[in-house]
Amino acid sequence: MISWNDYLLFIPAVIVITLLPGPDFAITVRTTLVHGRRAGILCLLGINLGVAIHTTAAILGISALIMGSQELFNILKWAGAVYLFWLGIGAIRESFQKKTGVPGTSEKRAALGASRKTGLSAFRSGLFCNLLNPKVVVFVLTFFPQFIDPKLPAAPQLALLGLTWSVLGILWLTVLVLLMEKIRPVFERPSFRRWLNRTTGLVLILFGMKLAFERN
Repeated sequence: MISWNDYLLFIPAVIVITLLPGPDFAITVRTTLVHGRRAGILCLLGINLGVAIHTTAAILGISALIMGSQELFNILKWAGAVYLFWLGIGAIRESFQKKTGVPGTSEKRAALGASRKTGLSAFRSGLFCNLLNPKVVVFVLTFFPQFIDPKLPAAPQLALLGLTWSVLGILWLTVLVLLMEKIRPVFERPSFRRWLNRTTGLVLILFGMKLAFERN
C-alpha cells in the first residue's frame, strides 16, 4: 500500500485540482439550477463513476495505450469536444423553448415521467462529460505516479488514489449542489432561466472548442 507521507501529500494537491472550475463544474451547476438538487446529485454521481472508470482503465493499462496512440487520443479528444458542443447547444436550445402545461389527471404522471427522464439525462451527462475528457486520462497517468512507491504493487496504490479523488470530488460537488439549490429560486423566473441556459451553454461550447483545438 502507498506510504502515509505520499498519501498525505496527495490529498491537499488533489483537493486544489478538484476545486478548479472545468466542464464537470459547469455541468453540475447548470443541472442543479435548471433541474434541481436530485438531478444535480445524479449528475455528480455520473461524474465520479467516470473517475472510477478512468482509474480502472489506468490500472488495466488501457489509459497508457490511449496515451501511447495519437489516433486513439485524438478520437477521445474529439468525442469529448463534440459531446460538450452537444450539451452546450442543447442548453441554448432549451432557453428558447416555452413550457406548456399538461391538463387534466395526466399532469402528475407526465411530471413523474419527466423527472425520471431528467434524472437519467443528468447522470448520463455527468458520466460522459468526465469519461470523454482526455485530460482526465493525462491527469491520472502523469499526476498519480508522483505519489506511488515504485517498490510496491502499483494497482492497489492507483486504486486508493482514484478512490480518494472520487470521494473528494463527491464531497465538493455535493457542497456545490447544495449551494446552487439555495439560490435556485432566483432562477425560477423565466428570464433568469433563459439567461442561465444561454450562459452555461456558451461556457460548455467554449470548453469544447478549447478541448478540440488544444495541442496534445
